[in-house]
Amino acid sequence: MDNSTPSLSLNRGIAKKIPATSYLPLDEDNDEIRLITFAPGSRESTVYCNLETVSLKSYNLEYQSYTSALSLTVSKRKALANWMRIRCPLRLGAKTGQDAMDSRVPVTNGYRFLWGDYAALSYVWGDENMTSKIVVNGQEIQVTRNLEVALRALRGRPDFEAGYKLWVDALCINQADHEERERQVGKMRNIYGNAWAVIAWLGEEENESDKAINLIEALANAGREDRGQELEARLRKEPYYLGNGSWIALHELMQRAYWTRLWIIQEIVLGSSGVVIRCGNSFIDWKLFCTGIGVLFDHLWVVKDLLRERELSLRKSPTDPVWSTESLHFVHRDLRVLSRYEEEGGDRLSFGRLLDIANSACSSDIRDKVYGLVGIMDPAIAKQIAPNYRIDPLRLFPAVAKAFILTYGNLEPLRDCNPWGKALNPSWAADWTWDSRHRYSRLDIPVWVWGPFGNQEGAARISYRSSGNTLPEASFSNGDLHLTCRGFVIDRISGLTARGDGYFSWLKDSIVQPDRGNTIYGDAAATAKALYCALVADRVGNGQRASNRHAAILSLPSTFRSAKPQFGRLGWNWLASQEDYYFRWELWRSANDGFRLGNRRLGSYFRNRIPNGASEYDYIDVYTCFDRTCQSRRFMTTSNGYLGWAPDNIYGSDEDQTRKGDLISVIFGCSTPIVIRPHGKLFKVVGEAYVQGLMDGEAMRFLESGDFQVQDFTFC
Repeated sequence: MDNSTPSLSLNRGIAKKIPATSYLPLDEDNDEIRLITFAPGSRESTVYCNLETVSLKSYNLEYQSYTSALSLTVSKRKALANWMRIRCPLRLGAKTGQDAMDSRVPVTNGYRFLWGDYAALSYVWGDENMTSKIVVNGQEIQVTRNLEVALRALRGRPDFEAGYKLWVDALCINQADHEERERQVGKMRNIYGNAWAVIAWLGEEENESDKAINLIEALANAGREDRGQELEARLRKEPYYLGNGSWIALHELMQRAYWTRLWIIQEIVLGSSGVVIRCGNSFIDWKLFCTGIGVLFDHLWVVKDLLRERELSLRKSPTDPVWSTESLHFVHRDLRVLSRYEEEGGDRLSFGRLLDIANSACSSDIRDKVYGLVGIMDPAIAKQIAPNYRIDPLRLFPAVAKAFILTYGNLEPLRDCNPWGKALNPSWAADWTWDSRHRYSRLDIPVWVWGPFGNQEGAARISYRSSGNTLPEASFSNGDLHLTCRGFVIDRISGLTARGDGYFSWLKDSIVQPDRGNTIYGDAAATAKALYCALVADRVGNGQRASNRHAAILSLPSTFRSAKPQFGRLGWNWLASQEDYYFRWELWRSANDGFRLGNRRLGSYFRNRIPNGASEYDYIDVYTCFDRTCQSRRFMTTSNGYLGWAPDNIYGSDEDQTRKGDLISVIFGCSTPIVIRPHGKLFKVVGEAYVQGLMDGEAMRFLESGDFQVQDFTFC
């Protein structure tokens, strides 16, 4: 069963289609869409609804006057939020239950359009083999049960009975018209961005989902009153302070299929403050939902495990007590931030960030990895990517990479490329389906310090500049399947530490020892400094370069068994609570201590004792920064004695890996070095590299002195 693909691309979810005669062509120039209205009916009776065509340009005079007075920089969602405060002041500040939904329903004199107003539904198809009957324009059709239940729940609300309208992809798009479906995919930004409300339907009430919603509200209230730390202390003393079973319920709520669906990303982001989360009969405002999840991250991240484990123990449940946290991260680090940017403004999503987000959710048509995010892309990029489900991904992915390269005038997309994707597209064009990409491994994004010192979300960001200010020179050939650009080779890979075997282990027998133990940095002390800078990729928690205090990583104990008593002696409670998370440092050290760095073992550069007077902040900084840096990267040395990181294909075969002898190049217009591999007269991109001492334009000076030679690279 696939829960991720909407009717927009694959025409799924309707067993018996609405007759084509019910769909008159939409006038694109008039920005027309279809909406449904519900016919009155009891909660138990069949859902009856009617389709009608409306124009999103048919604003009433009052709303036109209001929007014309706004600054051009005000987003549609911000404008709508302000309008709601003006016209519906008593409906703001919603909590859970009825109030949350009411705050997203326009009163009659708040309607923006001549024909009224509308909400958009965000939901998961569910099992396409489980269907229920509804009636559309007098015609019986079968839709997935999940959709029918959602429509039944909304039909029973008085606002929809009063003529408030609803957009539902499965019903409002002519599924038999492939061209219309593709045009509608391209209109998602307009449809969801214009909706008065976006109703995020998580499904029916089950597994005590009402307790989960109530828990999130309680956490949000604690956050708004700045009682996060106080709440943690109370929960340790009174585990059932926020209800018995609430933590199990929250875990189950975040495991619902809704959070794995690619299309919800732009639906929630474009809806931003207009989103209402609904599960069964429980509602919660999106901002309140995000605030509650934020309190969980900032204050309760460790204690949450203990609370759920206690509840499972009392129920004698065999369920794994460890939280599956992907959806929590997804909400807190992606959806919350992006929806705020949508309303308040902010930087457009980079190519790499879009890839990370695409990897966080599922789609059965791999082209939807791109099309499902068009609505939140830079409009300058989005207009170049007209949805076309007849195009081969082999050509779609290069077309997207080309659009970013030409629009922004740089070759940053090369950082996310490799030859290991399943789409068989050129190595210089990132495969949006590659599963070894880790979404929290970005070297030029400040690490999220999730310890007691808070996060660095707003910290200054310092990116790399390996090619200095040199402009790119790029051209495309062979039907846009080849990219030619300029740069120079600076070194070749000589040694590689153990490759990752998934997220949780490293293969010790995959170590490739260097041919000789040379180091370009100087004596042992200088090499040790290069090592501790490289281990955190020379970018630390506050977005700055590493400094002497980050030598702390060289005395971070190699096992939690030896670390915990030292953390306890120093009163470092947060680090002492990391038993379930310390494994990455512990296993990486264990696998790689025998790797040769210079004329010594890598392990000989480390000590297992934390010195007296050490700063917990420094150790948290290096601990979290290393965890970011080692994800999807493999520590390396080069023939000239440099050290750094090469791409690690953690879910690939032994053959599909970075190899000894691969070249390290600086490509003009790309901020980091790139590992490349000769392929006949052409080259393949292996991926982004980090080379300690050559990340900030130093190699350009060698070029000026004649040590390196500029050449053209044609990547296939």
